[in-house]
Amino acid sequence: MAAVDRPVTAGAPELPVDPARARAVEELNGRLEGISRVHAGVHGAVVFDPVSGESASLNADRRFVAASLSKLYALLTLYSAASREEVDLEDEITMRASDVWAEGTGVLYGRPVGTTMTLRECATYLIEESDNTAEVMLNRYLGEEEIEAELRRVGADSTSYWVPNTTTPNDVLLVLRAIADPSYTSPELSVEMLEIMTGTSFEDRLPEPLPEGTRVVHKIGSWETTFSDAGVVFREGAGGADEGYYVVVFSEGVPEGEARETIREVSLEAYRALAPPDSR
Repeated sequence: MAAVDRPVTAGAPELPVDPARARAVEELNGRLEGISRVHAGVHGAVVFDPVSGESASLNADRRFVAASLSKLYALLTLYSAASREEVDLEDEITMRASDVWAEGTGVLYGRPVGTTMTLRECATYLIEESDNTAEVMLNRYLGEEEIEAELRRVGADSTSYWVPNTTTPNDVLLVLRAIADPSYTSPELSVEMLEIMTGTSFEDRLPEPLPEGTRVVHKIGSWETTFSDAGVVFREGAGGADEGYYVVVFSEGVPEGEARETIREVSLEAYRALAPPDSR
């Protein structure tokens, strides 16, 4: 698989920090509060800039319903196991009647029971289509205990997987950083996870307001009146270096349209804060 850009990680060479960049992240705190004030509902967000090491946040430790963001945990657990050669992503998994989840998002529920696919294909359905049946299949294959253990390994201690399926913006950030970190799994496996999270069937939240050509690696969540999106945004940085920053946004207690607008506004403000000087 061809190499793709990844965010700056702990193993990367240290870059000189632009004081203006750190100041822009700090000022973003006020913008997040302003967005929250003008929109109904309860909001949580964190924007992390690996270059400066600074974060802007709002209710970042508050628990929200994770909904389909939980599919990121299964993705990371599967690929982490593959990095330790405990599983082969080309191994096959067969859909059972007990796996079929016909409500919510996904396409596999329409396939006949007994359909067989590779673990890699199942993971792709899991993220690209936010497929609920794929999540049940991988939950069965990996085991809830192992997925919970993976969450603890990355430090996501405020997250409860499956039931009651709650998390915090800061915990989701930790999961995203592990996915994007080539040293956590491997460079190849990290690239593959990021590819799966690019160009999903749900591109109307974080990616929507950003300039054409901006790459957004992400996963959405929706449950009753809680809506979210979490991902990494890549754009051409100063000096020709590709840099990524992280955005996690939750909106609770409002219809989807209102929540979508909140998520889009946070995404756009984060982009404006972290865009290179010649594009502001």
